[in-house]
This record gives sequence, C-alpha cells and structure tokens, in this order.
Amino acid sequence: MNKEQIQALYLDNKLEEASALLAPPAAQNDPWAIYMLGRIAWKQGRKTDAITLYEQAAALDPGSEAAVALEQAHEIMAFFNKDLYNP
Repeated sequence: MNKEQIQALYLDNKLEEASALLAPPAAQNDPWAIYMLGRIAWKQGRKTDAITLYEQAAALDPGSEAAVALEQAHEIMAFFNKDLYNP
C-alpha cells in the first residue's frame, strides 16, 4: 500500500480510487488505512460511517491521527447554533 499515492488521490478528490486501494485486506488491521477510509467517508458526507471508522482506528492506535479526528468529529456533531434554529 502506497500511502503517498492514496494521499494524492484523496487530495485530488479521486475518492473511489483511493477507497479501492484501501479495500480489505489492506485496511483490516492498519489504523492509518482505516483512518483514511474514515476521511474519505467524511468527505463523501457519510459522517456516521466516518465516525465509526475513526473509532476503529483509534481503538487500534489511541495516539494516532484518528483519535484527534474522532474528537473533532464529535465536536462538530455536537455543535448547536441557536441562531440557526428555525422554529
């Protein structure tokens, strides 16, 4: 698995191609691969899937980028702006 290639595909919004390179068995027990699948899911708007993947990656490596991403995702999802509330 070439991390630089996957990062480049992600940055170029070639998400399906990046996902294909990360498909099992490549992502089975690799926290970075699972984290990247989470980033792809988040970028595609599948926030629940992304959080689940961040949780899996953080469980494998608690000090990884996934743990930070998980915390940020929870903060984003918990944000409530009462000024945007439309009764």
